[in-house]
Amino acid sequence: MAAASATSSSELPECPVCHDGYKEPKILPCTHLACKKCVVSWLQKAGVNGGCPLCRAPILPSTSRGQRDLDTLVNDLPTDLATMALVDSHKVLSGQHVCMICDNSVAATSFCLQCDAKICKACIRTHKNIPSTRKHVIEDLNKLSPQQLAQINRATCNVHDDRPAELYCSTHQELICMLCFPTNHRSCAEVKAIPDVATEKRRELEQQAQRLRDRATALATEIQEVTDTFKAMRKKANDMFDDLEQCLKTRRQEVNELIQAEEDAVMTSLAELEKWRAALALNAASVGNVVQSASGGSLLGMMEGLTSRLDDLESQTGTTRKMEVKDLTLDLQKLNQLRADIASLGQITKPTTTPTTLQQPTQPSPATSTATSATTPRTADKPRKAALAKVLRVGDRVKPGPGWDSSLGPRVRLRVTSPVCHTVLTSPSTQSELSLK
Repeated sequence: MAAASATSSSELPECPVCHDGYKEPKILPCTHLACKKCVVSWLQKAGVNGGCPLCRAPILPSTSRGQRDLDTLVNDLPTDLATMALVDSHKVLSGQHVCMICDNSVAATSFCLQCDAKICKACIRTHKNIPSTRKHVIEDLNKLSPQQLAQINRATCNVHDDRPAELYCSTHQELICMLCFPTNHRSCAEVKAIPDVATEKRRELEQQAQRLRDRATALATEIQEVTDTFKAMRKKANDMFDDLEQCLKTRRQEVNELIQAEEDAVMTSLAELEKWRAALALNAASVGNVVQSASGGSLLGMMEGLTSRLDDLESQTGTTRKMEVKDLTLDLQKLNQLRADIASLGQITKPTTTPTTLQQPTQPSPATSTATSATTPRTADKPRKAALAKVLRVGDRVKPGPGWDSSLGPRVRLRVTSPVCHTVLTSPSTQSELSLK
């Protein structure tokens, strides 16, 4: 009972298709496992182009489809013998623990690795007394796990199923017993003991696996470098446009403050001017009433006083007419050119050839950049949407021109001086500088 509980703690490897213990498990190209019959039935339903039941990766190579029958193609897939041994070990340890040598009704307590059988205490004593079985390795069933049994499980001869395999013929790639060696493999070049060959093969597989791990690590490093490169490119572009945006905001605020200061200074004079305007309008209305309603004698009697008052008003308001408002001038031509230069920022150029391996983009030499900028057609005459679509597109490379500070982005030199923001933008096509002060 103790052995049964210990065995139940270990999970039996199950096929993802039939959900039962593996029967002749085949290793699919994606490294997933499935029973041979399950793979055949799966491909019969899904077709020869069907993929793995778990990840949908192709199972059969496209070159072999249609050349042979489906059962032969699946049979050519490698078989996972280690999983088969583990499944067999589960079956052995999960069955009824009765002695397989003396009597099926006697409870077994141990397992003989050489006899591949469960034995009772009496059979253990018999093993130790018989010279041919005295050196057999006997394990306690309560302590033996399926993994341990599968690891020490002895293979059988390819010809004699009832005899354990002790030798391996590299010429025929077969496991053979001592009877097969003198009859069928005496002239073979390499026939060695299974432990020796297994040690060599383990070393070869481990070396190959290490090369794969090293390559996977190198690829992960290259992928991370490319990812970091695009992150850095995006950060540079964002920082550049943030600085430019902040510069424009600062300049807008400064211009508005200048306008506000001029307006505040003028408004004081406008208040005085409004008073004189009201006085002029009032006196003009009064004179109009006199002209319309007064008699000739009354008009002549008031003429001298009215004329004197109106002369005083005209002489006092004469100085206010000299007040002028300073005009704000904007160079629209420079502003339009500045918009065109901003639209051309962040140019991305594709490499002439596709690299065979992932490599981090490198900055070209000044001579190479000059030649590239001279031969690359201008994009200013293309539709604006197409030009903007080229900004920071994945898979392309930035090629800054000669003399530029690459930390500030491609083809842009940004200089900020206090207290007034001063931005210098250089057109990639004309190499001319535009200033916004």
